[in-house]
Amino acid sequence: MRGVLKGIEYVQKTIVYLLAILIALLAIIVFYEVIARYGFRSPTIWTNEISSYILQFIVFFSMGYLLIEDEHLKVTFFLDKLKGKANKVLRIINVILVIPYAAILLIYGWNITASSFERGSVSPTLLSVPLWIPYSFICIGGGLLILAGIGNVLKIITEPNDATVKEAKLID
Repeated sequence: MRGVLKGIEYVQKTIVYLLAILIALLAIIVFYEVIARYGFRSPTIWTNEISSYILQFIVFFSMGYLLIEDEHLKVTFFLDKLKGKANKVLRIINVILVIPYAAILLIYGWNITASSFERGSVSPTLLSVPLWIPYSFICIGGGLLILAGIGNVLKIITEPNDATVKEAKLID
């Protein structure tokens, strides 16, 4: 079980490195557009579209990493009040409730991607980007979120009890 969890974490962390590169690229593209538009009064035709696709990639591909690292926005009122097994059970239920949402992203993302591919849909701009490419981000993001949900459940199940963790922190 540890091997599966390590594999899932490795996939998610590798994607995060790619996302960091894309965030830097996004900043460069937007900076370039600002300079071109306001400095030289010569706006580009491609930066808005490419920036949108990069941002879409970042949003959908980061969901799994955020879940596996337990960094999603959440209300922890009840979770903070519970200890031991009750805390673990509630955390597992919370993660399991994400999986149907992720499955919807996967299924409907796949449907729109396949439909766009079959019709040969392209963006209505001069770039004419095949729309199945950005639509596939939805599907892949849903799959990564399901993978992260499974990994997070495994992580919660295999983690030591609260008492053991507190004792380990005292020793450190």
